[in-house]
Parts: sequence; structure tokens; C-alpha cells
Amino acid sequence: MPSNCTARTIATTKPARCMGASRTSLALLAALSTTFLAGCEVDSYFDPSRTGYFEKTPTTMPVLSRLDVIERQAYKGATISPPQAEDLVPSELKYRLAPGDNVRVEIFELITPGATEVLPVTIDQTGNIRLPEVGDVTAAGLTIEELQEEVVLKASRFIENPVVVVFLERGLGFQFTISGAVGETGVFALQRPDFRLSEAIALARGTIDTTQRVMIIRAAALDDTLKPIYPQRQGAAGGGAAGGSTGGATGEKPAVDVDALINELTDEKKTDKPAEGGEQPKPSSPGAVSGLARTLAQDDKPAVDVDDLATPKAAAEETAASPTGWTFDAASGRWVRGVAAGAGSKRGGRPSPSPTASMYATRIIDVDYQELIKGDPNLDVIIRPGDRIYVEPPETGFIYIDGEINRPGVFNLENSNGKLTLSRFVTAAGGLAPTAIPNRVDIVRVVGKDREATIRVDLAAIRNRSEPDIYIKPNDHVIIGTNFLAVPLAVIRNGFRMTYGFGFLLDRNFGNDVFGPPPSDDIFN
Repeated sequence: MPSNCTARTIATTKPARCMGASRTSLALLAALSTTFLAGCEVDSYFDPSRTGYFEKTPTTMPVLSRLDVIERQAYKGATISPPQAEDLVPSELKYRLAPGDNVRVEIFELITPGATEVLPVTIDQTGNIRLPEVGDVTAAGLTIEELQEEVVLKASRFIENPVVVVFLERGLGFQFTISGAVGETGVFALQRPDFRLSEAIALARGTIDTTQRVMIIRAAALDDTLKPIYPQRQGAAGGGAAGGSTGGATGEKPAVDVDALINELTDEKKTDKPAEGGEQPKPSSPGAVSGLARTLAQDDKPAVDVDDLATPKAAAEETAASPTGWTFDAASGRWVRGVAAGAGSKRGGRPSPSPTASMYATRIIDVDYQELIKGDPNLDVIIRPGDRIYVEPPETGFIYIDGEINRPGVFNLENSNGKLTLSRFVTAAGGLAPTAIPNRVDIVRVVGKDREATIRVDLAAIRNRSEPDIYIKPNDHVIIGTNFLAVPLAVIRNGFRMTYGFGFLLDRNFGNDVFGPPPSDDIFN
């Protein structure tokens, strides 16, 4: 009895297991059939050159206009930023007169009793104006009120309590410069304190519709020597005469101590003692170099560095710390990165020249012109005196592509309706070749005078939306690379290539059934 139950159990269990396996196989077969019939969500079929995003979720990525790894943002001392809130506030600066300005001076009873003399004058290049009976009056660098005080001070010498009024007819001190893709470049005068960027472009006869970027450059001098020098005011402290050059418009001119000058000349004569032989030094003639022998005798260092004569200038520049990061190693005869071994050791560690510090503090305001013309008032910046406006023109030039690309060659970059990205440039060149590896793409870009840099980018990652795309610039050279697996993969793909259409293959074993038996030999006899 137990044996029958055991046998019965085994007999019923085995078919159940077989049925479960059959169901699993049927489910897998149905899933595979559905997948092949519906299409697989794959990016490629043994083909790395097939690139794309191929996802259902929308995504956005920025486009790089500058490769900060190899390109500098701007020269040192400059900052680039979008318009700020303070850039929209009208200017409150006081106007100071400059050479070329036209002013009108009215003086009561200057020449005719009971009459007012109206004198329209122009500030000359020396910064003065010339009035009849009054003479030259310093004007450049002064406000209208300060110039009026200067005229009153001058006229009070022969008029008791003079009545003077000064008006500004035309001021050229408040100017801005505009250049780039505009109808008329040049220097323009600011008419109002609330003069804006859109008005400045309109004043320059507009720009093209495809302009993308406008830059407003503002530079402030960090050194007083860069500022203009105007004559000293007549009423300045110290009583100096007008026309002396000072560091500013209202600076004091130091008084000249005649006794100190005489003592200084006397001390110089005492230093010219007779030589040991009793011979008196000859007086120096105009244009002669006096005291040259004494200077050479007291100077321990030679007038000419012998090392400079032995080492050519080009070689000396190469052995120094080159700003390009590459130096020429004379021992190996090759260019090496950094300072070559033993370079510059004969000079006793003379320090390499350091780059000159910037003498200006510069700010660059980057304005999106397309958003500006669409009506965004937050981008309509107030133009300040001395601003330089640059309307960026479309980038044009030649770009190059070769390597594993279907159409290598030279292309003309004409960005009249926008900028060209790396991904679109590859598409314009016919797409990637079958043996291309999209993650091995080199971009060679000119980054300075006689200087270029190379960077490797991943085109597959760019098209898969995991890395940002890059704008192409003139003279860019794009090289599409490959590797040792590209050719075997191409062979495998070609081996599984399928043709379209249907065909029939008739085996000879079934030929008699279709065409009948072959003719007998009696027919040919």
C-alpha cells in the first residue's frame, strides 16, 4: 500500500514539474518574440558610431562657448558678469570740462557799460579758454561752477564785483565708443544721464538681427599717472600761475626754492675735484656726456653683460621660464615641458621676468542681445562716460575635420543664424564612419598668438546628454579617432547583414516534381 502511494506521488509530481518548465520556456519565448517584434530600446547594434539620447524623459544641457581648461576667460584684472541692478540706475556724475568743449561766457560790463558781453569759446588742447580783456582761463578738468569762479577771479582785477555766468553749449567729456557689428562705429557723446544701451545701438545705426551678444567694457585706471593732466587753477593754493602741469585739475604746485637749486649746483661743482696729475676737468659742452669716465670707474659691473653677448637673445628666452610652458633643452635637442635641465644655471639664479600687473580694473557686462530686443528692460544698461561697447559679429572662418568621418575636409563657418556645435558639425560632415569611436574625439583650438591647445571630448557622452556640447570656433580642427576593436566590430556587423525582399531556393531533388522528368536519351538518337 505505501509503495503504491509513493509511486502514485512520483507519477503525479513529474508531469507537474515538466509542465512548470514548459510554462517558463513559453513565457521566455513570448517575451523574446514581443521584444523583437516591438523593437529593442538599445543605442546601437555592435556599432559604437551610433550615438544618441534615445530616452523618453526630456532633458536640457548647457552648451559651452569656452573651454576653461585650455582657454582663458579674459585678461587678468577683468571680470565678466551679466547686468546688475546698479547698472540700471541713471548716472549722477558731475560733468567736468575737457578740451574741445564749447562754453558760453557772459560777463556784465566787460567792455561796454550797462551791456553784457556774450563770449562763445572753445576749450583748446592746453585746457584753457581765451577771453578778451581777461586773458587765458583754465577750464579743463573743472565743473561749470568752478570755471565760473575762475572767470570771476580773473575779471575782479579790473571789474569790481563782476557778474559772470557760464553755460555749457556742447560737452565732449562724456563720451562712449561703439564698435563691432553696427552700422556706424565711432565715438559718440552722451546727451543724457539716463542714456541706455538700446539707444546707443540705435545711434550707431543699428546692428544685424542675428546678433547674439553685446559687451560693455568699463575700465578704471589704478594709477594716477594714467589720468589726463590739466593746467592748475588760478585760485589754487600756493599762488602758482595757470598753465603748470600737475597730476590733477586742482592739485597744488610746489613752490620752487631758488636757494636750494643754487646749493645743489654748488655741491655738484665741488664733487668735480682735480685729478692726481693736477689736470683740471674740461667743462662739458652741450650734448656731451659729462662724468662718463667717473661713472665707469665707480661702477663695479661692466657696461655690457658678457653672458648676454655669448648667449643669443632667442636662446636666452628659451632657457628662461617660458610663458608657454615649453622650453628647448640644448642637451637633448628637443622641446620639453617646463624648464629644461640646467637652463639658466650659468647666470647665478637670475630671476625670470614676472608678467606686468594690470594698470586697470576692468569689468565686462555681458548682455544677451536677443533677449534685449525681445523686450527685457533689465538688460537695457545705462551707458556711463568712457564705456566701450562691442557688438559681437557672427563668427566666420574655416573649420577642419578629418579622421573617421564620412566627409573629411575644410568647411566654411558662416554662423548667420546662430552658432554651430560639435555634434551638429559632425552631422554636417556626413556623420561618423563605421570604424569611428565617438569617445575619442580631439579638438585642436587656437588659444593665442602662435599657440594652440588640444582637448579630448566624448561625443557619445555629449549625444547621450551626460556632458555639455561645445560651440565650434573658427580655425578649430576636429579629429575623430578609432581603436583596435573598431575593425573587428565592423566585420561582425557586416557578417550579420540582411537584405530586404524574399527569394526561393529550389533543390534538385524536387526538380522532377516541378518540371517533370528529364528527357530520355532516345530523343537525341
